[in-house]
Amino acid sequence: LKDYVTRMKENQTDIYYITGASYEEVAASPFVERVKSRGFEVVYMTEPIDEYCVQQLKEYDGKKLVSITKEGLELPEDEAEKKKFEEDKAKYENLCKVMKDILDKKVEKVVVSNRLTTSPCCIVTGQYGWSANMERIMKAQ
Repeated sequence: LKDYVTRMKENQTDIYYITGASYEEVAASPFVERVKSRGFEVVYMTEPIDEYCVQQLKEYDGKKLVSITKEGLELPEDEAEKKKFEEDKAKYENLCKVMKDILDKKVEKVVVSNRLTTSPCCIVTGQYGWSANMERIMKAQ
């Protein structure tokens, strides 16, 4: 993490990470698209113990550790990007309602996000819930 912090972009305030079963899995994840397109590094954590460690280690060197797979990911944006995102939210509001009605209790909510760049959608874990990787680990117990 020490090396990561020295390489952080000037406008980057958080340490971004993703957990998963293998390097290949996390590197190909849709969650890394936007973060990497911004030029930010993502720490790939592929050992089961990593999942437990990041739950306890909330920050390093004054920088917050942020899972890119959880709700609440905020990346620096300029005004044009913010405006486009607000337009997209309004444009797809009805689609989100229809999808939520169809999925009903299988999902908590359906929202427009600016998290992805090329993938059409992703399922995001609640900010305080277990990550998909942690659920996988617990099921394997």
